[in-house]
Amino acid sequence: MDKIYNFEQYQGLNLDYSLIVNSTLDIKHGSILCINNEDADKLDYLINQALKKDVDKILTSSKSKISSEKVFRFGDYEKVFDDVLYNIYPSYKNKTYFGVTGTNGKTTTAYLLNSLLGDSSIFVGTIDDDNLFEFTNEKHLTTPKLFNLVKMLSLLDKNITNVVLEVSSHALTQKRLNGLHFKMSGFTNLSQDHLDYHNSMEEYFQAKTKLFNKNTSEEFAYIVSDYGEKLNALYDFRGISIGNTNDNKVQLNSYSHNSIDFDIDGVNINSKLHISGPEIIYNFLLAFSMAYYSKVKDIGELKKQIPLLKNPNGRYEVINYKNGEIIVDYSHTPEAIEKVIKYTKERYRKDVIVVFGAGGNRDKSKRKFMGEASQYADKIIITNDNPRKEDQLDISKQILEGINLKKNVEVVLDRREAISKGVNLLDGNSTLLVLGRGHEKFQEIGDKLFQFADIQVVKEVLGIK
Repeated sequence: MDKIYNFEQYQGLNLDYSLIVNSTLDIKHGSILCINNEDADKLDYLINQALKKDVDKILTSSKSKISSEKVFRFGDYEKVFDDVLYNIYPSYKNKTYFGVTGTNGKTTTAYLLNSLLGDSSIFVGTIDDDNLFEFTNEKHLTTPKLFNLVKMLSLLDKNITNVVLEVSSHALTQKRLNGLHFKMSGFTNLSQDHLDYHNSMEEYFQAKTKLFNKNTSEEFAYIVSDYGEKLNALYDFRGISIGNTNDNKVQLNSYSHNSIDFDIDGVNINSKLHISGPEIIYNFLLAFSMAYYSKVKDIGELKKQIPLLKNPNGRYEVINYKNGEIIVDYSHTPEAIEKVIKYTKERYRKDVIVVFGAGGNRDKSKRKFMGEASQYADKIIITNDNPRKEDQLDISKQILEGINLKKNVEVVLDRREAISKGVNLLDGNSTLLVLGRGHEKFQEIGDKLFQFADIQVVKEVLGIK
């Protein structure tokens, strides 16, 4: 077997860092692959895939057992990888990083925080309208690998000083961002999701907590809930609590559909605020708290931004139609579905028609509970979501298990047809909720992606260009 190299020998390789890639999918003529994996067998599988391509060199860890003149195995691979990142973009460690995690509200909180921080900030998360990661053939993830994040930052306008990241439980478990230090992190909430990946709610919670230890995040804020308090207790009660009582460091006093009054750090703020959706006011307060306590912007600058804030795409996105409001929202967990239906009934004082489905090849155990949550609506239309490789009818049957037979419910598997039916049912005394996909532009059916954006389909049904 080839020898194990050290950092000094790595420095002697005189690499062209513009040729370094971190995925076998990105290998071109002359590429240098820098790769590691905690699973040694998986690592060697990837290295063998790379050797079949026109790769120039492979930098990896001593876990690999592959002998090849192209493979350089390092005992101090982490040090090598850190230097690779530094040479790709030396300034990446000088940025101020913000992380947001939780089951529901990550995107909205991160989007609002990014808006509060202004032009010097960039938002990296579920919504990627700017195609920030078009340089790689890897599938876009809610939370990118550190290599892809650094590469993306190196290609951006250098005036970016703040980076706001949605941080998923998958990313934390897979250590995608190991080595990154967050100035401020935020926790929204926790409810059932991803139990196909995490074996239990406790395991899911423990994955989320990894973001908040002192070695990862300097400070953190959280919305008061059972899991929020559990998180705060786990980390020595150093979190900034957000709620509606005097016990909270950030206290919501009052909120209407166009204004807010709250106290933060002994300062009262009363402002116009034009955002809507269930729990969005707490998402806003979490975002504002993260911006304020990070000291990146002073409170005067932050206050000026509040009236300018708007909902992110696909998050309680409202189309005003003569026969009733149509709302496209990303809600896809039982808790989120229940809350968005209740919020809509309270806000519009009308009957609610809901169109939704469940993703295939994902957490099956939550489907029945999604059905139970949908019963707060007056009319339920079950359709497909991203069925992937599962039978669409089977998915709908599992949702139906949670719905009382007396409810007004039907199954329309074609999503376009289901949305059209929902629109046509509007009668001036009802509101339509189209749930589950939000901002998504493509639908996964089988092995293929089909262009399908809920908001666009609604507009097409209404004849709006």
